[in-house]
Amino acid sequence: MTAGGAENIRSQYLWVDAHVTGTAVPEVRVVEHKVASPWSANHRVDAHVVPSESVPGRWDATIRSTIDATRENLVGLDGLQAAESIYRTVHRDVMTAARIDQWTRLHAALVDCGGVRVAIAGHSGAGKTTLSLALALRGAQLHADEGVFIRGEEAVGLPRRVHVKAGTFDVLPEISSRELLHLPYEPPVWALDPTSLPTPPDVAAGLRGIDVLLILEGWSDTTRVEPVPTAVALQSLAEQSALWSDNHRLTLRNLAALLSNTACFSLTRQHLDSGIAAVEELVASCATRSI
Repeated sequence: MTAGGAENIRSQYLWVDAHVTGTAVPEVRVVEHKVASPWSANHRVDAHVVPSESVPGRWDATIRSTIDATRENLVGLDGLQAAESIYRTVHRDVMTAARIDQWTRLHAALVDCGGVRVAIAGHSGAGKTTLSLALALRGAQLHADEGVFIRGEEAVGLPRRVHVKAGTFDVLPEISSRELLHLPYEPPVWALDPTSLPTPPDVAAGLRGIDVLLILEGWSDTTRVEPVPTAVALQSLAEQSALWSDNHRLTLRNLAALLSNTACFSLTRQHLDSGIAAVEELVASCATRSI
C-alpha cells in the first residue's frame, strides 16, 4: 500500500475524538478503528498530514489538542513517525481525561465471553493479546487488548486496533487471513480492527463491571487455572497501574471497589497453548454459579 489520495479518519477514544485529514499515509490508519463509544467525547485531537516541503519523501504534520489547547508542528516524518505522533497525542489526552473523571487504567485486555466479562492482566509479552484474540475468534466480544479503565465497580475498554505480534501467528495461524495493517516496527507489528472479528464489541455492553480477573503467570509444562486471593490480585494490579497513574490513593480505591465483586484467578500455560480451553471452562463454571 502506498501513500496518496485524501485522508479523512474519524475515531472516538472514549473521551477524545481523533480526526485525521490531509494526504493518506498507510501507517496513519492505525489511528482508525470502528469501535463505538458508550458516551460522547468532550475533547478532540485534529491532525493534518501533508507531503513535507523540506524533506522529499517524508511528511509534515500539524496536531492540535483541545484538552490543553496545544498545537504541534512536526516536519520530515516517515509514515510510522507520523502515526506515532498522532496516536501519542490521542493517548496522552485520553489519560488526562481519565484522570479528570477519576478513572484508573489497568494494563489488561477485556473480553465478554458468554455473558461473563473477563479482564486478562499481565506484564507486556505475557500473551494478553493472543488469548483475547483466541477467545474472540470463538465468538467472544473483544473490547480492548491492552487498556481497561475502571472507576468503582465499572469498567470500559480502551478502543483501538489490536496490536498483533509475530508470536501470535504461531498460536493462531488463522489470524493471518484477516485484514491486517502492517506497522514497520522492529520486530514488526500488525494492527487489526476488532470490529472485523466474528462478534464485534457491543456498545450497549461497553460499560459494566468485571466478573473475572485472570492474571497471566507465564509458562509451565501444564496449563492450569488457580484461584488468587483478592489481596494478591490487588497488589499485582496496583504495581502495574502505578506506571500509568500518580494518584495512588485513587488507584487503590478503584481497585478495591472493582475486586470486591470480582473472582480472581491465575493462568499458567503450556508452551504454544493459548489457554483458551482452560478459560472457556472457567467462564462456563462462573456462568453456572452466576459468578
